[in-house]
Amino acid sequence: MRLTSLSASLLFCCITACGGDLEEPQVPDHLAEPVVSRTVRVEKEWAQTLRRAIEFGGLDYARTTLELHFEELGVEAELLSARLLTAEGEDLEAQQAIERARRAAPDDVRVPGTSCELHSAHGRSESALEELRRAHELGGAAAEVHRARGVYMLSQSGRAAEGLGHLEQARDADPSLPFLDRAMAQAHLLLSKEHMVSNDLTAALLAVESSLHHDPGEFETRRLLADVLLAQKRVEDALVVLEELHAEGHPIVGELATMEKRAALVKLVRGEREDALDLFCSARTHGLGEAELGSGAQILVEAALKEVAGGVEAYDRGELESARGRFERAVELDPDLLTGHNHLGVVCYRLGDDEAAIRHWQKVWDVALSEGIDLPEPVVVNLARAMVRAGESETAEALLRESLAASPEGPHAAAVRSFLESIPRDAEEDGRDE
Repeated sequence: MRLTSLSASLLFCCITACGGDLEEPQVPDHLAEPVVSRTVRVEKEWAQTLRRAIEFGGLDYARTTLELHFEELGVEAELLSARLLTAEGEDLEAQQAIERARRAAPDDVRVPGTSCELHSAHGRSESALEELRRAHELGGAAAEVHRARGVYMLSQSGRAAEGLGHLEQARDADPSLPFLDRAMAQAHLLLSKEHMVSNDLTAALLAVESSLHHDPGEFETRRLLADVLLAQKRVEDALVVLEELHAEGHPIVGELATMEKRAALVKLVRGEREDALDLFCSARTHGLGEAELGSGAQILVEAALKEVAGGVEAYDRGELESARGRFERAVELDPDLLTGHNHLGVVCYRLGDDEAAIRHWQKVWDVALSEGIDLPEPVVVNLARAMVRAGESETAEALLRESLAASPEGPHAAAVRSFLESIPRDAEEDGRDE
């Protein structure tokens, strides 16, 4: 089974955060400090790009490039293949690649080092430790040994600091050693979580920023950054992080809505009312209901009614565009405010925007029909009038007949019958006007 992109990228650094108290190998004296010698690697640009692609989830590119340059990479080709296969969920094939590498280069420390990391990815602590022992016994190339030991420790609960220490030693020994950034990013991520638990927010922020330095695109780390910022009462900064994640398609809409509500309350305290209203609206769009919005729901209703009042005043002064803007803001603040939709329908009709008039009057009429509301104005007639002017006479006639069938003796039945009889004549007049 092929892993998701995120799951695959986590496997590149082989972190499972599983527990375990197995006995670890003692480091021989000659491996206590990094040695000068380094493993010989192909350092051409395509090879470096290939390793980064495997580390950060570019699996299709990695597969194609690996097949193209397999022979040039020597034994490392099988080790890269093992990492790639692990990322793709092909664990058995990955182990077979490791064994082919071991037969080809039994004294190459990269083989047990890589195997240790891959076993750690699957929580196989005993197998990981056995491979780590083999790596120590082979000696030399201490950078790979430290990397393997660091990754193994990251897979053990509460040992992130130790693991990071070995990863840093690996980088000191070989600054160009591949497959370190993801591991170091995850080490800092685990440390940030530990600092959050102990409420050391300053250390948590530093750790999460260090993690993002090594792996800027990691979803889990960026979401933790939002948590840290929120804990520091930096609500607006946390909101920016979640907005970016949401824009990229990550499933955080519930968290985003809650953060938008928090940010809206902060804006209200600062007197930034319009920004607060926009955030309450966005929170509602992202799923918060009236109960979850709390006071925000009532604030939106009151603001919507204020906009309606302002729109009516502008309408009475003949300022139709201004009135339209106020009514549009009203229904944005409260989409269920029928008064706002009705007034907006009137203004749009007078401005010649029949499509908008139909849309808003249709909203009013549908709600009134479904909930049995007696409207104070003949909205259905106004709606039909807009339809006729828009060239939808047959639809208007069907609408009016539906209205009469639902309420043959209703308060606006006479107006409905009168306009229904006039539709053919009005349609002809509209055609002459054109």
